[in-house]
Amino acid sequence: MSQYLEGKKTMVWSFMGNARMYESLNKYGDRLDTVGIFTFEVDITGTIKETGTSISSMMPYINKWPHIKWLLTIMNHGTASIFTAIRNNTNGAKDKFLSEIVRIMKKYPWCDGVDIDLERGGGYENKDAANLLFKDIYQTVKQYDSSKLVNICLPGMTGVQGSVGGENWCVYEDLNPYCDTAAIMSYGMAWAGSAPGPVSPRDWLEGIYNYATSVMSPKKIFLGLPGYGWNWRIDDTPQNLNRVYRGTSNTYYAAQLWMTGGYNFTNDAPPQPMIPIIAYWDDYDKVPWALPHVYDYMEGPDAVTRTNPLIAEDYNRRSFLTAYSKQQKTEFGNIFIDRLGSNYDSHAGIISDSSQMVTLGENGETTYNFTLQSSGTYDIAVRIGFPFWDKNTIKISIDNDETTFKESRLWWPYWRTTCWLTLKKNISLSAGTHTIKVKAGIPGVQFYGFRVCSDFQQSSSAGKRNFYLLPESLKG
Repeated sequence: MSQYLEGKKTMVWSFMGNARMYESLNKYGDRLDTVGIFTFEVDITGTIKETGTSISSMMPYINKWPHIKWLLTIMNHGTASIFTAIRNNTNGAKDKFLSEIVRIMKKYPWCDGVDIDLERGGGYENKDAANLLFKDIYQTVKQYDSSKLVNICLPGMTGVQGSVGGENWCVYEDLNPYCDTAAIMSYGMAWAGSAPGPVSPRDWLEGIYNYATSVMSPKKIFLGLPGYGWNWRIDDTPQNLNRVYRGTSNTYYAAQLWMTGGYNFTNDAPPQPMIPIIAYWDDYDKVPWALPHVYDYMEGPDAVTRTNPLIAEDYNRRSFLTAYSKQQKTEFGNIFIDRLGSNYDSHAGIISDSSQMVTLGENGETTYNFTLQSSGTYDIAVRIGFPFWDKNTIKISIDNDETTFKESRLWWPYWRTTCWLTLKKNISLSAGTHTIKVKAGIPGVQFYGFRVCSDFQQSSSAGKRNFYLLPESLKG
């Protein structure tokens, strides 16, 4: 026997019952320490029936690999009512269950013991009764034959009442005395009915491992790793897809075939080509991902060009583009008059000017005269700044036609910056001189200037990005 896993132990179940499972048992049995024979199902009366992998099909491997501990796996298939009946000894279900365990060990005397897989045991209030059940199972097996082993399958827990699936009946430290080994089912964080995600995310695994090894005998523990994955449909709701859940389970081998083009979504035949889909390795959670119907993939920062205010960042191990504000985009068409706020013809009241703009204080007012060479229809845009939320009103007139600009929306993107706004759209102005007057609605507002133009347009933008793709025709 090879020393491939020297110093380590590996347990598996004969769950699949297909040709590949038997092939793996035949080829790689030297790498296994324990196998749970997935054959025995308990019902609500405590009676055990043989419904899974046939014992006869397992005998060649049982005989070939005598070093393996072959356990008889007894499961309730996650039926809560069965667990409850056995735990509470409803109509003698626990008594019957204990006697049935002895019966099947007598029937298969070559077995090394039993593997108890009872799931959906409910909340923390059931822990005392559950502890007593596992104590009774352990003592029953040892009283029959002290050399027989008891393995118990336990849900993944990160602490007392730390189950993500409602299995808070399980308290590792309480169950430690009642098993020779414990197979912790540290998989299933993501499942058929969940959002897409790792079956066993790293942080969750580490939490389970840290808790289990601190309260149980570490040498007893088998820590579970998933040998399967899920294919989630996210293009529509499960109801519209006529399904109970979004997810369909895949073995790793089946998932690999999806990734490499061994399957498609048109019954593995035309019209969809048999080509690989996007797949990648998540080195943090140590899991592969694949994106069906996706044949190229880019993250936000892969953009070849981008404009402000877009920035590239990372969060939770993912790279992305984001914008924490919007910037104004403007168009003016032909510009006939372009005046800075500081370039006024006259003023009144209190003002403060710089090279670019004027700040209007108490009773502050500025006047601007401009001359048009020809009559016509024009747009007039004004550039203003509200430097604080309480300095938010300015009054601007064209030829004594006054407009008040005031802002109170918290989400308004132009607080404490500048923006262009429309004073007049499609206004008819004659050739000659016209006058714009600016008054402080509230002292402290800023006026940066105005433009008379042919077509003023403005919008808020979070930026623009461009990605480079090179589609190619598929052959074959």
